[in-house]
Amino acid sequence: MAIIGIDLGTTNSLAAVYREGRAELIPNSLGEFLTPSVVSIDGDGQVFVGKIAKEMLITRPECTFQEFKRNMGTDIVYKAYGREYRAEELSALVLRSLKEDAERFLGEAVEEAVISVPAYFNDDKRIATKNAGALAGLKVERLINEPSAVALKHHMENEEMENFLIFDFGGGTLDVSMVEAFDNMVEIRAVSGDNYLGGKDFNELIAEHFYSENGLTKEDFSLEEQGAVLQEAEALKRMLSGKNRAVRTFMLGTAEYTMEMSNQQLIHISAELFKRMTGPMEKVLNDSGMTWEEIDKVILAGGSSKMPVVRQYIQSIAETCVAVDDRPDESIALGVGLAAAIKARAGEIRDMVLSDICPFSLGMELYDGTFSPIIERNDTLPCSRSRIYSTASDGQEAMTFKIYQGESIMVRDNLLLGTLTFDGLPKLPAGEVSAVVTFLYDINGILDIHVDRPGKSVHKVIMNRRIGLDEEQLEERLKELKSMAMYPKGKERDRLLLERAHRVYMECTGVTRESLEQEIRRYENLLSCGKEKEIRQGFVRLLLYLESLEQNQVTFEEFHEDFFREEEDFLDK
Repeated sequence: MAIIGIDLGTTNSLAAVYREGRAELIPNSLGEFLTPSVVSIDGDGQVFVGKIAKEMLITRPECTFQEFKRNMGTDIVYKAYGREYRAEELSALVLRSLKEDAERFLGEAVEEAVISVPAYFNDDKRIATKNAGALAGLKVERLINEPSAVALKHHMENEEMENFLIFDFGGGTLDVSMVEAFDNMVEIRAVSGDNYLGGKDFNELIAEHFYSENGLTKEDFSLEEQGAVLQEAEALKRMLSGKNRAVRTFMLGTAEYTMEMSNQQLIHISAELFKRMTGPMEKVLNDSGMTWEEIDKVILAGGSSKMPVVRQYIQSIAETCVAVDDRPDESIALGVGLAAAIKARAGEIRDMVLSDICPFSLGMELYDGTFSPIIERNDTLPCSRSRIYSTASDGQEAMTFKIYQGESIMVRDNLLLGTLTFDGLPKLPAGEVSAVVTFLYDINGILDIHVDRPGKSVHKVIMNRRIGLDEEQLEERLKELKSMAMYPKGKERDRLLLERAHRVYMECTGVTRESLEQEIRRYENLLSCGKEKEIRQGFVRLLLYLESLEQNQVTFEEFHEDFFREEEDFLDK
C-alpha cells in the first residue's frame, strides 16, 4: 500500500507518490496538481474544497475559509451556520480531498502519508498537523520540514557535494534552512523562519494601497467586495511577475475602479516585509557558523519566490549565486514524495539519509522562572542530552519539572509542553539532592524524558498531544467530519463554472448582469434535465461568455520607454 507525500500549504496543497524510480505529482479531479487550500461549508454540511471554494470566497465569504494553516495549534475557531471548526479540522477536509484524489489516481486505498510543515512550526502546530491527518483518515507518523523536502529534491536531481541555503517563501510562511549535501546524505545544519510572512501579506498591502489611493477604507465595503479587492490585488501581483507595471479595472457595486502598480512601487510599500525576510537569513548564517564564501548557492522555492521583487531583494543581500527552483510551486510536494519513499524504504532511494534538526530549544523551568535548555535548537535529530538538577529548598520532598520549548530566557514567553513530578526525595538541605534529567528527541517529534537518581527513576513521553481536544472529543469530531459529504468529484467542473459565473455576476451591472443571469439559468436547467451532449455544449457556451466578460474587465498598460531604469531591470535579472 502506497505512502503518499502531502504538501499542506497555506495557499495551495499538493500530493505526490514515488513510482518507477521518481516522485510523481498526483492530479486532482480537475486534472490539476495545485488544489487551493480553501474550504467552504454550506448549511447542509456539504463541503467544497479547492477551486470551487476559492470562488466562494467572494460569493459566500461568511462560510468560506482560507489561510487557516497559520492558526494550526491555536484556539482560533472558524464559524459557519452555527458550527465551529478549528484550523486542523479545516485542514483535515483539504487532506481528505487529496486522499480521495490519490486513491482514484493510484487505484488503491491510501492510509498513510508524510506531511510537510514549515521548519519553524512549534510543537503545538506540528501535533495539530498530525491531528489533521488523523481526522482525514490518514496515519501520519512522520512530518518533514518544507525546506528539507526542497533540499532532498534538489540533491536527488543534482547529486553534487555542496552547501546551499534554501529560501522557501510560500503563500503564508517563510522558511530558511542551511543544508550540507554529499553522497547519499542531506544534512540540515540550521533553520529559521517566520510563520506569519508570505505572499498573502503582499496581497493585503496592495489592497491597502488601493484603498488609500482612492480615499477609501476597507470598512467602506461589504465582505464580498473586500474579497473581490483582495482577489484583484493577488491578480495584479501575479501580473507583476511578468511585466514591470500592471493595471486592472473592476466593478464594486455600481462603480468602476482601477488598481495599478509597478514593481518599484511594490518595493516601497513592502519595505517592512523585506526587512522581516532578512532576520531568518541572518539567524541561519549565525547558527550554522558558515560564511557566504562557504555557501555554493541560495535556492529560492515556494510560489511567492516567483515575484521579481523577492528575487531582486535576495540577490541584493546574498553574497553568492541565487537560483530559482525550476518548479517552485511543486518542489516541496516532490520532496515530500521522496521522503515518503525513504520512510517506506522503496527502491533505490532506500539508502538515502535525510537528517533533520530540532527547530526550537527544549528544556526545563528553574525555580526563578528562567529557562534551562537541555536540547538546543539546531541539534541534529535524533538526539539525547542530559543535565543535573538539584533541590532548591531545605527538606524538599519532590521536584516538579515543567518542560518548555522556545528560546526566551523567561519560560513565560516559551511554550509549555508538559509537567513531570519526581517525588519521594530524602529530606536534606537545599542542593544536596540531585537528579539527572535526560531528553531523548526523535525525528518524528516524540520527546521521551527520563529523570534518574540512585534507587528511583521515572519517565514521560510527550507525543500526540491533543491540541484543544481530548481523546474523546477527537473521536467525536472524527465521526462528525466523516459524516460531512464532500462535493462529488465527478461534478466539480460544472459546479466550478457556476461559482465562477456567480462571482462574475456580482462584478457586473445593468444589461450585462441581466444577460449573464439568463446564461446561468439556461445552464442550470441543462444540468437538471439536459442530455450529456447538451450539457457539454452549454458548458462551452457559458465558459466562452464568462471569458469575454472577464477579458473586458481587465486592461493592460503598454510598456513605456520612460520607465525608471531600476524598474526595467526587474525582469532581466
